Amino acid sequence: MLSESSFSGAMEKQPLLSSKKPSIRRSLLASFLASVMSFASGTVVGGWTAPQHPETVADTMFMMETMDQTSWVVSIYLIGALVGALPAGGLSRTFGRKKFLLSLAIPMTVGWLLIMFFVNDVYLILLGRFLCGLSLGAVTVAVPLYNYDVAPDVCRGRGGVFLDFMLCVGILYSYVASSLLGLFMFAFTCAVFPLVFCALFWRMPESPLFLYSRGRFVDAKAALIWLYGDDFDVSVAFDEFAKLQTEDDALPVEKNLQPAGRKRAFVKAVVLSLGLATTQRLSGAGAIIQYTSKLFSISGSSVAPNTASIITGIFQLIGSGITIFLIDRVGRRRLLLLSSSVVVACLSMLTMYFYFLNKGMLENSLKILPIIIVCTFISFFRLGLGPIPWFITTELIGADHSNRAQSCIVSYSWILSFVVMKTFVTLVDDWPVALWLGYTIISVVGYLFILFFIPETNNKNADEIRLSLAKTYQINSS
Repeated sequence: MLSESSFSGAMEKQPLLSSKKPSIRRSLLASFLASVMSFASGTVVGGWTAPQHPETVADTMFMMETMDQTSWVVSIYLIGALVGALPAGGLSRTFGRKKFLLSLAIPMTVGWLLIMFFVNDVYLILLGRFLCGLSLGAVTVAVPLYNYDVAPDVCRGRGGVFLDFMLCVGILYSYVASSLLGLFMFAFTCAVFPLVFCALFWRMPESPLFLYSRGRFVDAKAALIWLYGDDFDVSVAFDEFAKLQTEDDALPVEKNLQPAGRKRAFVKAVVLSLGLATTQRLSGAGAIIQYTSKLFSISGSSVAPNTASIITGIFQLIGSGITIFLIDRVGRRRLLLLSSSVVVACLSMLTMYFYFLNKGMLENSLKILPIIIVCTFISFFRLGLGPIPWFITTELIGADHSNRAQSCIVSYSWILSFVVMKTFVTLVDDWPVALWLGYTIISVVGYLFILFFIPETNNKNADEIRLSLAKTYQINSS
């Protein structure tokens, strides 16, 4: 049996994954397969879009009596998501990232089976949607944590974007399948996807950090070598793991990395993460995705609402796919700024569109504009604001505190999403101009927040990011 001391060495100031470039193919594979559960989660987000009329969903699905009942069926998964996110960080730390992710297939499958077998009972459908939401919320916590543990600095962004990319794939699948299948068959296919995830992911390694923390040093070494190749220097990773075990052990010479500096960096990281989550959610993107059909129906667009949903689903998938190739080259901050600026422009145009629509000053030829604006909005949203807030918390906070912080910040994000979703139905009917203007103002503030406060984390190790945060904090507070 190998002991911790077998892998101890001089505490050198090196990146977690050694000075040699590790192989990234297997770590990206592990991150991608973990994100297959996000695809299953996407079926929950897009799997029940608001109908044009309150009595039907996709014309072939469940009969409902009121629009209020419809809005609850659409949005109740968000309550499940915020409840599921809260304990997810702690549970994944206790049981292991891999085991916890595999266990999330259970509530997702049970939820869709309830919907499938009780298609005429609104309360059981609500329960099924809630259970699916529990799994969804936990997935958005556990997948970024797993990716942070298995991905080297050079490809951490790509691994992080897989969560959002697969979510978009699931949403697009739902748009297409829900327009072609009845609720029974649609729910059946969605119940199968979590089982497919288990079949694909069960052979991936557990988090090396988790294995090390449980004294399973041989397993941790095997996981590191499988992920990064036979030439990987395991002793460097084990030294970093050892530093995480004792917060005050071997205090660094750099003042800003000592306990007081760490605390300042942690506080700022939490504030920055909350700010990004607020900017992401209060842009209204979630409501646009969930209520695409309704949006195009009330805007007078000449494009059929269901067709518009599929088109926007394709565009958001393209935007997220492009991010995979850009995130580790361009960096997080630049993509956030680009994404946020275009979001502001699109929301401004939607505000003007609905203003002139209400005044009766729009020509019929201009009623194609909403689909152009929304497709542009959703593509650029997925370029930065969509994927990056999900995983940048783990980068800003680091492995030592990210479990609880990720859970709390993701839960906060789902609370905002629920508020947006529940208010959108009423406001878009009664106060559309005020609604889009409000989203625009919030997004402008969000852009300025990113511009002045969000640091670049691309290809930086935990100590470099923490040092940057601590120093920036001192500059801003002086």
